[in-house]
Amino acid sequence: SLAPVPRVRRAEKQPQPPAMAKPYEWSQTDAEVAVRFTVGASVGKEKLKVKTESSHLTVTVEGNVVFNNDLAGKVDVDESYWSFDGSGDSRALVVTLYKKKAKVEWRGLTKEEEEDAPAPDVMAPDFDVMALEHDDDDPERVEEQEQNEIKLEARYKKLLEEKGLQDESTLQTFFALFDNCIQLYRLNKLYNYLQDVVPACRKRNDKYKLKAVQALAFVLWKQSKFREALPLFHEMEEILGKGAALCENIAHTYNSLGNYDKAEDYFRQSLKFIEQEHGFNKGNRGGVLLGLGLVRDRLGKHREALPVIKQAYDFYKERANGAPASLQAKAGISCAKLHAKLGELSKAEGYIREAVHMYEVTCGETSPLTASAYHELGKCLWAQRKRDDAQKALARAYELEAMKDAWDLVTLLEIHNTLMDTHLKETANINRAKFQDYFKTSEFITQRVRKNLPQDGNAAVYYKAAAELKAWGGKYEEAKKLFSEAIPLFRAEKATDCSGLIQGCEDMLAFCDRNLQGTQNSPMDFEVPGKAVEPSPEELDGPKIEEVVEDDDVVMEEVDPAAEEAQSAAVAAHEYRLAQPGDFAGAMQLCMSCGCKPLLADEASFSRHLKGAGAQLCWAAVLDGRLSGLALCGSDGIYGHMLQLLVTSDAGEKALQRSLVERCMDSCREQGLRGLHANPTAAGDFGGELFEGMGWQASHFVYCSPPMNAPVPGAAAAASSSSAAPSADPKPKSKLRRDGEETGEYYKAWDKVNVDKALVEEDGHDPSIVPERVVPKEDFGEEDCGLDMVTKITKYSWDQSKQTVSIYLSFDGAGQLPDDDIVCVFKPRGVLVVIKKGGKKHWYKMPNLCQDIDVGASTRKIKADSVVVKLRKAETGKTWSDLNDDKDRYQKQREYRLEHGDLKGATTEQLLADMYANANDEERAGLRDAMRVNRQKREEEAKGSRAA
Repeated sequence: SLAPVPRVRRAEKQPQPPAMAKPYEWSQTDAEVAVRFTVGASVGKEKLKVKTESSHLTVTVEGNVVFNNDLAGKVDVDESYWSFDGSGDSRALVVTLYKKKAKVEWRGLTKEEEEDAPAPDVMAPDFDVMALEHDDDDPERVEEQEQNEIKLEARYKKLLEEKGLQDESTLQTFFALFDNCIQLYRLNKLYNYLQDVVPACRKRNDKYKLKAVQALAFVLWKQSKFREALPLFHEMEEILGKGAALCENIAHTYNSLGNYDKAEDYFRQSLKFIEQEHGFNKGNRGGVLLGLGLVRDRLGKHREALPVIKQAYDFYKERANGAPASLQAKAGISCAKLHAKLGELSKAEGYIREAVHMYEVTCGETSPLTASAYHELGKCLWAQRKRDDAQKALARAYELEAMKDAWDLVTLLEIHNTLMDTHLKETANINRAKFQDYFKTSEFITQRVRKNLPQDGNAAVYYKAAAELKAWGGKYEEAKKLFSEAIPLFRAEKATDCSGLIQGCEDMLAFCDRNLQGTQNSPMDFEVPGKAVEPSPEELDGPKIEEVVEDDDVVMEEVDPAAEEAQSAAVAAHEYRLAQPGDFAGAMQLCMSCGCKPLLADEASFSRHLKGAGAQLCWAAVLDGRLSGLALCGSDGIYGHMLQLLVTSDAGEKALQRSLVERCMDSCREQGLRGLHANPTAAGDFGGELFEGMGWQASHFVYCSPPMNAPVPGAAAAASSSSAAPSADPKPKSKLRRDGEETGEYYKAWDKVNVDKALVEEDGHDPSIVPERVVPKEDFGEEDCGLDMVTKITKYSWDQSKQTVSIYLSFDGAGQLPDDDIVCVFKPRGVLVVIKKGGKKHWYKMPNLCQDIDVGASTRKIKADSVVVKLRKAETGKTWSDLNDDKDRYQKQREYRLEHGDLKGATTEQLLADMYANANDEERAGLRDAMRVNRQKREEEAKGSRAA
């Protein structure tokens, strides 16, 4: 993880000569800051250059830079503008900056003046708590949030004691504290505060009533109390009406409750409100896309969900602009889960590692989000059998989950069991001393279970797990106490049969006693009999040939030839055919005779399966006109899945099972599927023996047939014995298909889907009305990694000729640096400049240039205090509308909005207001004049109508 960024301390100030008069004056209101420069009558707009950034202002008059400083606060660039005021020698340029945080008073115009001013007293009556509010555009830093938490909580408690909860300053401070603490996941603390705040606010009829209801709903949702949160969200809907954020929150809640139709409906409404309220690809579009993707994921449509969630990830990544962002990490985790479900574990690991790093920087190393990310990382690594890395990640997740404010026993048990698996499964050696590394965490959880949970079967399950950990770690006395604590709780549990758990505890108690009494000496480090050394990833490719080692101690099972012949004859007596809907009654009888629950319990679902996912895959065996066996299979388009295998318990039961499975495998092969998977329970209590006897391999409790194009065990011997026989023409390699297409092309098409067009088409409209999807921004690879927003180069200018575009980057001392310390990476639609100085990487990036460039002909030139980047235009003579493509994309989107979106039928003033919001300084000056003329015209028309 990144270390906290230390604040640079300025050196002690030396006595300075009297400061020269500043060439400007400034003033402020609650919403704006006005900076006034006297320029005289001779200066027109062609001699001015004003560049406003979110935290920086540059003003150039007649080629002279009169202001070039970081600002004391953030400004809204889209709302800020400049204009002329006055005439003659007193004519002035006035730059109006619109504050991002309205009503927050600036203590200076520049950042330096702000830092030099005395620190405000957070306990002072006139202290503005909004000054501590985190800006969404700022890099997230947990250290700053934790410091603000201490300040705000102290102020809130003081005001609560002095003025009470009905005082507005008390409530204002509380909600500032809430906004800060919710990012730190202080859920229990906030829930306890809200028990007093919500009743007090419900007595009011102002904004605080709504804020309190919203805050409680949000906390309950974060605590996974979705049913309690839902009525509060609907209460807000009645008060406010529908909006983008509220529809999104309700949709997420329905999604968590499993009501996917309602969830998708509210997500779609939210998308429409976002476009109306914010415009295309703005607002919280990423969160809504993420929700829509999760709905499809939970419906089992993993491939269809992936491009939707990837768009959400790209949205947050673009908004973060290179800085670590928790929302990007959240979307990345969702991408990772989908890649993992699709078997793309290396891709999943990349997303999760990035998320872990981002959560540690933005939310803190002990955040619940960091804990969940480590859990996902551990599972992903263990699925790849990266044992050591998986153990480290899971151990960290176990520790962090145990510390959670709103901890969950089920999650802790899942991590505990996976962690145990990494030490005990598929290994040639078990070092029991390693289990002692987890004792401290387990003991902490045990205390929390005793103190905070009902002492029932759930608590007993953890005591048993902790006891097994102690026993494996050689602490037999401590293990015995925990087993003894668990057994009476299991005996008292009536909701489920705990006899097996009780027996397991008693067996382990006996094991501990034998070791304590010296009648058994269990080694702390031992080899696992029959386990080979784990193969390397390279060794996992291709079929394996196992060498059979002769061993006098191995007792070989004798095969009775007569019994084997009888089984073969019994199997041959059956008639085999594809299962039919009319087999339902026979299937129910088979379930009764086998003592198992039917998988498809009604005739309609049975028939639907045979015509749908199980078409041409399910087989039946018939003897003397009655159903004697049934194999129910399904397919996901890539693999077949054995769902249930039922046979009568007559002679030849195993052979009949095998015969049905082989026919299902043949059907999978004919349909071009890669293989057949089966959970051992699909074939009853001894399904594992059946599948292993057929040469199948077990992975994560699922048995997998050999690949359909791989040799079946024993086939090599058969081939050699009949080598003299004429060889048949080789069977052409089958192609995977789904919905009539090759699955490779089918899923590639989904990866390229335009989500906006897909949603419009699902709503019954023509998808061609949606502009083409935004071209992804250029990826600069390793050079783009680890760049800090603090060292971003923000001072630059640009111009163009018919052949080139020039970018001028101001950087003091650039000419004195070694040539290798200034790196330029050119891409067809992007450029990255990295300047290394003083152990830091200063950087400038434009990943979405307005037009394509000729990468090979683009160059850079280093000057004394600047770097000039020369981009050679791919199309000579074509004028770029701007340095990036935002303006061009906006124009296309605006045309779409005028024809089909929120601007259809808009008034002239609404159209001008929208244009103003997306214009540059010069364009805004003209638009202001147009709006003023339009208002004057309406006023004159109104006066005329009144006079008439």
